[in-house]
Amino acid sequence: MLYNRFLMPSKTSPTIQVVSHGPSCLDGVMAAAAVARFYDGHKVFTALAGNNEADHVLQNLELKSDNGNENEIWITDLSWNSPATGAHLAELSNRGARIYWIDHHRTAVSRADAPEFKVPFEAKVLSEQYSAARLTFNFLKRLARDQTEQQRAEFDAFQPFVMIADDHDRWVHKIPESSDWALAVQTLGGIGSYREILKLHEPRMSRKLRNAFESGQDAMRRSLELAQATMVDRKLDNGITVRTACCFGYSSEVASHLYKGQTRTVVALFDLRSQGVSLRRSADSEVDLSILAQHFGGGGHAAASGLMIPDLRRVPAERLAEILGDQLEKSPT
Repeated sequence: MLYNRFLMPSKTSPTIQVVSHGPSCLDGVMAAAAVARFYDGHKVFTALAGNNEADHVLQNLELKSDNGNENEIWITDLSWNSPATGAHLAELSNRGARIYWIDHHRTAVSRADAPEFKVPFEAKVLSEQYSAARLTFNFLKRLARDQTEQQRAEFDAFQPFVMIADDHDRWVHKIPESSDWALAVQTLGGIGSYREILKLHEPRMSRKLRNAFESGQDAMRRSLELAQATMVDRKLDNGITVRTACCFGYSSEVASHLYKGQTRTVVALFDLRSQGVSLRRSADSEVDLSILAQHFGGGGHAAASGLMIPDLRRVPAERLAEILGDQLEKSPT
């Protein structure tokens, strides 16, 4: 774990900006909600960004308060690639903003000393030990020592929510309903789910989240059907099988069906909804998917990562043009 000592938050009323992983990641949503719950009563502005959007979103951050010392920026479950992003964050820090960075992705932990991360953070926690939501919650509990007993109790009540995200994101799966929450968040969307979660006093889905979960079950089944209809296997000389397919959202759930019972298999799903590629692997596979994703500018964990390949967007259209063109050349009328 990488951890920097920190100063206590300002005794004035700070303005909080949160940029977390999204747009529909349960862990990223819950990490952002943990910050918002800790700063209940303060001005909190939250954005959820995909890995491919991180640099753009972070480079467009501006101080919300004229007094730089009253600004806090929390970056959770997310990293970036561009040195320009690090330079912008450093500038905001030099203007007085307190910047916190908490992440658990291997691509962040392994690159902690990279030039783009040379930012004077108020604090940073980089560890693969827990999910980002749990790392964020644990860190905020240390800050809570100066709060009133009632404030600490109210914040502690958020821990069961955090444990749901941790259970699902680390594939622990000891909390039966954690996958249901992940499905609900994907269907409702990150910001909508974030707002619903902040209304809850106990980890029991609101009606809106429950409806999203039920709708998500049908949508996930349709996405799985698409994946099964488009699935292609390529066996490599080194014994690894690459199983590729298209899906429409719900890539984690779909992938779990595609690698079930497989050996030495890497599953790559091109999500037609997000235009991204999700990588997963069979239980016996030792391929580090974070390294594979990083080669294409993506990142994540050893067993689950994501990336973007812009050229893939054209492939269906190119193949369709080829098929129809061949037929029209044979029978132009």
